[in-house]
Amino acid sequence: MKNLAITLIFASLTVAGCGGSPGTTAVNGTTIGLWCTTGVKSGPNSYTQRDRLANPVVNEVFASVANNRHKINDEASPDQDFKELKNDINSFMLNTAGRSQATANVVVAVLVPDTMKADLTQSGVASYLGHETNGATGGKFGGRALTDDVVDISLGVVFGNTISALGLAPDDGHEIPTLTSDNVGSGGKHFQATFPYLGNPQ
Repeated sequence: MKNLAITLIFASLTVAGCGGSPGTTAVNGTTIGLWCTTGVKSGPNSYTQRDRLANPVVNEVFASVANNRHKINDEASPDQDFKELKNDINSFMLNTAGRSQATANVVVAVLVPDTMKADLTQSGVASYLGHETNGATGGKFGGRALTDDVVDISLGVVFGNTISALGLAPDDGHEIPTLTSDNVGSGGKHFQATFPYLGNPQ
């Protein structure tokens, strides 16, 4: 009952956050994956999906930069990521980023399907990609903490030594340090202990 309640809360927040329909994927018992879609009404009681949001910058980096496939992945469902997004990530990592196949394989394994997962059996705070990496990024709960600098984390995976530093693949020596940060950070954000959590502008 507790897990169902939490799932329904997450689903409600997902709908409220993006105006679309949530999806849940049961993995390892109580692990859940959520995705969020936004769209436009195309008939009396139907909607056409226009966007899908899960792990930040995944589709924007891997599908948009090199091959302009952002729209395809936006309109796909997570079960289609094994056909579509998987190839986009592999191609980008090998050709655009110049990384090794071993590094590309890890990124594919962690980011496909593009759903944000949380393991409700784990204690502790949220840690971005924590579930997918078995706790290598700080904890096994997963999800995303408000203070997680997800852009820098993602760029570090693509262009930095994050994968090798976590012991997930040998260092390929093809890092591009100047591309591992958007130089914005999360330090300027301030949060409150209660909903909506984000503090007033400063």
